[in-house]
Amino acid sequence: MAFSATVISPMKQPERISRSLGVYAGKVSIASYTAAAVLTAVTKYFVPTGNATTGGFAHGICSVQIDGPSSGGYVVAWDYATGCFKAYSPTAGGIVCNSALAGALISFGSGGTVGVVHATSAVGTILTATASEAAENSAVGTFGFVAIGFVR
Repeated sequence: MAFSATVISPMKQPERISRSLGVYAGKVSIASYTAAAVLTAVTKYFVPTGNATTGGFAHGICSVQIDGPSSGGYVVAWDYATGCFKAYSPTAGGIVCNSALAGALISFGSGGTVGVVHATSAVGTILTATASEAAENSAVGTFGFVAIGFVR
């Protein structure tokens, strides 16, 4: 299945917020994910200012805020270099202690509460979480966004 994303917005174009910047907001529904597709339904409203290596914004967008995880449970982020949303599925997470003193530093009460949590450089990483990019053709779901970028 090919990349399939729908952008819904009550805005006909970005609302100008300064001489050169505009804001565009709406919801995106990604039915079939691919990591390489430019989301022209959003980028078409903004004016490119160069590329990332020259300090510009290749797709004209300088900030994108996402309203939270998608309806499909994915964490979504805007990729400024490619002009598309990247979706990540949270995987493992937990408490990791890199110290022989870990038992003395972290204790859990019988009621499920944390008795003591002490973090110093000797302990190492206390909480870790990883995420992997969504597989091709995954149904990422729906999420809201606000994009700010350069307009004519």
